[in-house]
Amino acid sequence: MNSEHANRGRGCFFYGCLAAVVISIVAMIGGYLAIRHVLNQALTKYTDTAPLVLPTVDATPAEADALLERVRVFKDALTAGNASPLVIGTRDLNTLIAFSPDFKDLKGKAYVSIEGDRLRGQISLPLDQVPLLGGRGRYLNGEASIKASLENGVLMVTLDALRVKGQDAPAELMAALRKENLARDVYRNADNARILSRLESITIQDGQLVIRPRSKPADQPGPSPGSSGF
Repeated sequence: MNSEHANRGRGCFFYGCLAAVVISIVAMIGGYLAIRHVLNQALTKYTDTAPLVLPTVDATPAEADALLERVRVFKDALTAGNASPLVIGTRDLNTLIAFSPDFKDLKGKAYVSIEGDRLRGQISLPLDQVPLLGGRGRYLNGEASIKASLENGVLMVTLDALRVKGQDAPAELMAALRKENLARDVYRNADNARILSRLESITIQDGQLVIRPRSKPADQPGPSPGSSGF
């Protein structure tokens, strides 16, 4: 894949958002297992000795380059104040996981699908990569259903359902997770915060992620020449 395109695509908000959400879910599950259960019993009950076989995307490097270029064009138009909505589908998200350097830690460990108004994700993570756990040779295999929206400049990502090792997550864990905004750390990245401030909304509808830019007031000047944009 063209390395220049990959570099220019880096920093886009959904790279950081998706990675932050996955990491938040995994960290919270890991914390729950370590704190609420005797470690060895928890590892046996909630983890497997083999990774989950995840679906794969059959996108070519050329298709990945075209997707990164489409994202770059959207970002440039967003900076200029004349962007049209960006629509991202399941294939696009998994192409980014497979090809983007920003997703290198998730490649082969996560698959995402958009179903109706929810984002569904499958993960298969070696436990030596999970905070608070050290189960070498064991894997956290799970499925999650996520709701996401952006309104009034605030990105909300909440967990709707979770299965680990084919079992529904314990009720007390789900009660805690459903109260958490899993995207809260996204704003710590200055690029993500700057881009999110330029968006009107992010919605999941009809199997697509739709990103709508804010309308620029008629008297609002565009970015000055040489401005960094994002």
